Amino acid sequence: MIGDAFSYLPLATRINDKILIVHGGIGDGKWDVHDLREVKRPLHHPDLQKDSNQWIWNLLWSDPIEDDEGSSNSGVFGVHSSPRGKMAYKFGWNITQGFCARNGLDLIVRSHQAKKQGLGFDVMHNESLMRVFSARDYENHHNDCAILSVTNSEEGDGNEKDGVLTVRPQVLSSISRG
Repeated sequence: MIGDAFSYLPLATRINDKILIVHGGIGDGKWDVHDLREVKRPLHHPDLQKDSNQWIWNLLWSDPIEDDEGSSNSGVFGVHSSPRGKMAYKFGWNITQGFCARNGLDLIVRSHQAKKQGLGFDVMHNESLMRVFSARDYENHHNDCAILSVTNSEEGDGNEKDGVLTVRPQVLSSISRG
């Protein structure tokens, strides 16, 4: 019964049409945020395995390439295979920035992927992507956890969608790290 509830949960959400929040990432980035409205629910695991739904699989399981990952600059660009399986991708900063530009986004927030000894959040891809992880000491990783506080600043013309959003991480420290 609980598993059935997951098949109806949202795949993503937007804040003021400027921040996209997903579990995993954007995969190859060759989709549009408006495509999310067309996803038929309930959505079960066999549905996700269809080639036509690879972009949805990547919303859940793709990972960004770390800005300092790889020994050459070419390793941080583009789309690469992922250790998470044949349908998942790792995506570079250029994919994130192109996706944001095409969709009118300022930021993508993703919640998947704990980091050992991590701070609970990372700012990546020229400040167009944030990783936030809310499970402290996940699987003995001795990691902090974080949430993001998003507020609307007073700038702009008073229209909520034109204002500037402020995003601040709030960190809860690891209790297992010595």
